[in-house]
Amino acid sequence: MDATTKRSFDFLGLNERSTFEDAERAYRLLVARKSSWNDVKEINWAYESVKRYFLASSSVPARDDAPAFVARTPKRTSQRRTIFLLGIPFLVILLTVAFFFGFSRFNPFGSTKANDLSAIIRAVKPAIVTIITDDRPRGSGFLISKDGYIVTNAHVMREKTGKASLSDGSVLDVDLVLLDPDRDFALLKTRESREYPYLAIGDSSKASEGETVIAAGTPLSFETTFTRGIISSSRRSFPAYKASFIQTDAALSPGNSGGPLINLAGDAIGINTLKISGLNVEGMGFAVSINDVKQHIVSRQHMSDSDLTRELARTEKKIEEMNQWRNETSGGDEKRLKDRIVEEQWERERRRRELADRVNEANRDLMEQKEKEERRLREEADQYRKQMREQAEGNRKALSECLQKANYHYQSAWNDACKSINLGTQCRLPSSTANILEQRLMQSRNECFRLYPQ
Repeated sequence: MDATTKRSFDFLGLNERSTFEDAERAYRLLVARKSSWNDVKEINWAYESVKRYFLASSSVPARDDAPAFVARTPKRTSQRRTIFLLGIPFLVILLTVAFFFGFSRFNPFGSTKANDLSAIIRAVKPAIVTIITDDRPRGSGFLISKDGYIVTNAHVMREKTGKASLSDGSVLDVDLVLLDPDRDFALLKTRESREYPYLAIGDSSKASEGETVIAAGTPLSFETTFTRGIISSSRRSFPAYKASFIQTDAALSPGNSGGPLINLAGDAIGINTLKISGLNVEGMGFAVSINDVKQHIVSRQHMSDSDLTRELARTEKKIEEMNQWRNETSGGDEKRLKDRIVEEQWERERRRRELADRVNEANRDLMEQKEKEERRLREEADQYRKQMREQAEGNRKALSECLQKANYHYQSAWNDACKSINLGTQCRLPSSTANILEQRLMQSRNECFRLYPQ
């Protein structure tokens, strides 16, 4: 037994004949009696040293409740049993994965991938945009290339410049580069150069009646809204336009214009353009067939400024012609009333959103001010606690010096009194003299406590 182990035994009150159980018992008793952290640390140190001693001498009993440091060697049969048991969950997982893989590949009820509307919407949503001119949402559009070309209706983009709001909240500056009023088509280009998500262009000639389609856009300022319907007819025509239209019963509202009509492959097969409404009319929306404007999409020709000005004027005339036709078809007074109601509702929604944005901004400012004030208060509190600690430490040192000085003066006065009666230092003084000196000492000590309170 080395000196460190001997000292540990002595600290725990053990001797060389003590057992490990005695060491454990002594450790628990000492820890229960001690409350100081330093004492507990010393007890732990001694106990660990004794454990190492008993472990080295192999005198620690191997039992079920043995301490954690006792090393045990599992039997070979236990190892085999553990490996076998661990292999069972792995085999179950492997069989489950194989089952689901086989079921998805050979599903007797048919594949659902093509009909998974939520997956289609998630895929196309990043490419849907809201067209903004004069600081107001005017309609919808969609990206058709990764370099930032956007398709919308001519009657939506009636300015040479504007903005496009993406579904992620970002707003981009856009320029009108091509306009075709005869097909109610407009092509825009973003000013910011980056890689954009975009929709694939489908083949509208393959669209057939009864086929499920999805209309996307921003109706009544509700950004990135999706509605589902079927194709009622693949080829319709209107007197004001040279393009063919796909008729659908997917819900279209003011603001959907310019958004894509999407098939279940996720391809844009049309551009949502107009709807016929009235008391006795329901579910009649129309989208420009994508094949009729595909040459513009492929060429991406940029018109000159003068050409754009001329085509914008033609667009206004086309809008007037189409409005007149719709009024004659669905009832002019009723249509104007409904349009005005919808426009007012759209304006109220825009104002509500602006107010909500202002409230959120004000809340953010208040939160920042609150956090700033809380930081300032914490810093002041920390500074005050530091000053109090320093002051308390200074008082403690000053009190100690004052008490030492009082004791020194008391001792000096005592020795002087002894010398005055021809006795040595620290002599036995008469009680009257001693009482006077002790009273002076008490007064000095009280004065110290008064000057330096703790």
